[in-house]
Amino acid sequence: MTEDDVVRIVRAHIEGLFPRVCPNCGRRFGSLRDYLRMTTHLESPVLYDEIDGEIAADPLGPISFANCPCGTTLTVGSRGMPPSQMVEMLKWAKEESVSRSIGIRDLLLHIRDRIDELTLKGENDA
Repeated sequence: MTEDDVVRIVRAHIEGLFPRVCPNCGRRFGSLRDYLRMTTHLESPVLYDEIDGEIAADPLGPISFANCPCGTTLTVGSRGMPPSQMVEMLKWAKEESVSRSIGIRDLLLHIRDRIDELTLKGENDA
């Protein structure tokens, strides 16, 4: 698995989560691009799964938080992604963070930034 593979897989999954509606103000985000244009990211994505040792067979996966213009915090996560695919990506992330000498949150931020850039430019390929 390569970084480009991870970006492509995660982006396709996230794009499939739209349209979405803010539960507080009712604002509709018709696409990931709309969501990125109208919300503000909060820090880097968070990974609650422990990946220092063996990765669980059914991990939660990363979650990214953003604020709607109304102030409500919204999340985008990996729920619904096949667990085996998430395990493979977490193994990749674990290895990459070690080889790049960066923390997992920094790697997740890098991946999110790449997805955001491609989505906002309207590019199809990682």
